[in-house]
Order: sequence, then C-alpha cells, then structure tokens
Amino acid sequence: MRTVFALWIFIAACSGSALAQSSRDAGSRRSAGNDALVAWATVWGDVGRTGVFTCEEWKRYATKLFNDADKNRDGYLTAEEFGSIRKADPMLKNADIGYFDDNRDGRVSRSEFLDKPNLFFAKYDRKRECRVTFDTIMDVAAESEKARERPRR
Repeated sequence: MRTVFALWIFIAACSGSALAQSSRDAGSRRSAGNDALVAWATVWGDVGRTGVFTCEEWKRYATKLFNDADKNRDGYLTAEEFGSIRKADPMLKNADIGYFDDNRDGRVSRSEFLDKPNLFFAKYDRKRECRVTFDTIMDVAAESEKARERPRR
C-alpha cells in the first residue's frame, strides 16, 4: 500500500508544471503525503487507477464493510457486530457506534452507516462534486502549508 501511495504522490507531483520545483510545492507534497485521510482513500478509492476518488467508490467500500459486519443479515449492526468494522479498517479502529447511531436505538442501520459523511470528502471535496483528484489534494495541502507558514499576530 505504501508503494502504491508513494507512486500516486509521485505521479501527482509530476503531472503539472505548477507542482514543479518550488519549495512551497515540496511542502504541499509533504503535507499530502503525511495525511492519513489520503492514505486511507487509497484503500477504498481510485479503483480505476485514474487519480480520482469518488463518493460512489466510498459507498461501495462502506457497503462491503457493513455487509461483512452484519453477521445475522438483519440490516443492523449491534455493538458486537460494529466491532468487526473497527477490526476490518484501521482508520475506523476508534470509531464510536454512537456517532453512527442517529436514532439512539443501540444499533446502526445500513442507512445510518452509509449516509455519514466521509471525512476525506469533507476535507478535500471543496466543490461538493463527490469527486476528488490528486490535483485537488495537492491544492488543499498547499493551502494548509501556506496557512501554517503565516505569522500569528
């Protein structure tokens, strides 16, 4: 996975002249390369290896997580079943069932699980198109780097 992620970052870095040699862009690559959300997205997204992550890919992955965890196939996850999701995906290892259990009935329905916003899209999908490219990731990383460099008053 690290090799694939490193390759994608390399391709993103080489794909545009704006990403060329500047130190600002080097900082952007470092920021994107250190972002756990980007690393996580490579687990479930960019299925076609086009450099694009979509909500459809996320929903497909989340559906598989849910289905694999729903042992009794009743369309709900108990606290015990939810533990399977924590084990299946390291990024969700500390997930709280209460975050997903909107109606507080002690279990998580398929829609409660699938309809929760993915933090990757909250951070990187600025246009709210359910589509994030490596260029967008690099732009957000550059903005974050620039914000960190601003002197505090």
